[in-house]
Amino acid sequence: MFVKSFKHRLKRSGDSSARSRTTKRHRASNKQRVDLAIIGGRGYHSSYGGVENAIRRISDSMVAEYALNICVYGTDSSEASGAQISGERLKFIYAPRFSYRFFGQHGATLACVIHALLITRPRVVLLFASGPSVFVPLFRLMGKPVITSLRAIDSARDKWGWISRKILQAGEYFAWKYSTSFTANSLEMINVFGDKRPDALFIPNGSVEAQDGESEIMRKFGLRNDAYFLFAARLDPVKRLHLLLQAHASIAQEDRLPLVVAGGHSKSEKYQQELQQSAASDVFFLGHISAQELDPLMRNCRAFLLPSVLEGMSNSLLSAMATGCAVLASDIAPNKDVLLNEQAMFSADDVSAMRDGLLRLAQQPEFARQLGAELQKHAQQTYSWQRTAGLFYSLIVKHLPKEHQND
Repeated sequence: MFVKSFKHRLKRSGDSSARSRTTKRHRASNKQRVDLAIIGGRGYHSSYGGVENAIRRISDSMVAEYALNICVYGTDSSEASGAQISGERLKFIYAPRFSYRFFGQHGATLACVIHALLITRPRVVLLFASGPSVFVPLFRLMGKPVITSLRAIDSARDKWGWISRKILQAGEYFAWKYSTSFTANSLEMINVFGDKRPDALFIPNGSVEAQDGESEIMRKFGLRNDAYFLFAARLDPVKRLHLLLQAHASIAQEDRLPLVVAGGHSKSEKYQQELQQSAASDVFFLGHISAQELDPLMRNCRAFLLPSVLEGMSNSLLSAMATGCAVLASDIAPNKDVLLNEQAMFSADDVSAMRDGLLRLAQQPEFARQLGAELQKHAQQTYSWQRTAGLFYSLIVKHLPKEHQND
């Protein structure tokens, strides 16, 4: 019953005949060995955060470029039903809902691990982020090559209780200590773990330009092109939205631009209420929105804002750069490594410096356009999801049959 309660989803095309052909091919390919299982985050279809977005981009690239059979595990299937995509080498498996409802993210991840070990039995396992990495020793004891990919020092986030923090700390330890290959997506983490794991590999995220399109949200709130700021992240204290709201409100309304806040998934209802109560009248809270809704907002904003004090390598930051947005971000090491541009940064947690940056961007549109053009050129030259997938593949291929190694 436990195994049957898992939700299996196959990539499917938009018309019924194509779905039928895909289903038949899938039945025939069920006997094929899964080359790679990816465990981390809420699943391929989710747009919850950077882990989910990275898994989706990397999976698509590896299936297309290297013809791998990949199984992506997820812990929350609530966003899966509307997917309409084509392909046959990529399979999705979601943990039973009860495992997430009663045991949380860690319990649902454990369910995925058990299913991978007993049922899928992949050749290689890729564990994303600190939480799933706590299961590295179990996979290694079962003889599975394991690649770990830390996306940030998750245990440092303010939101965790004592038990969750200890689990994440254990995951970070096991990630570098026992994995077959250890990777991270920020140079800061490579420096932190480099002495312990000399073969640690820096694998940056790729960047994707936001798509153009009509925006119902802009019409609803009366937003004009190039005349508002955009913050897009979870409502988590480490993202420092509360300080951004303070800096924004300290500028006279006639001198500032409206601020759009696209983000949800707050772990604290109290914190979310405090944000809304402290915001100026020209701050618009959208809650969690889809990528299709976010893209036109990013394409048309004056600047993208990232005041966070804890990041790995932000996918939203990379997308803003690739789109040609001006950026104002905290000068923490992961942001510095990505931006390489002092004009796009301010001193972290310095409300006065943040205010000065907002005021400059609001009053100097030509400066904002030039900064955006410089960042776009840098992103296009440096950050590619195809390159990211290729770096992961170089670690995976060592454990695959010779036909892959000769590709």
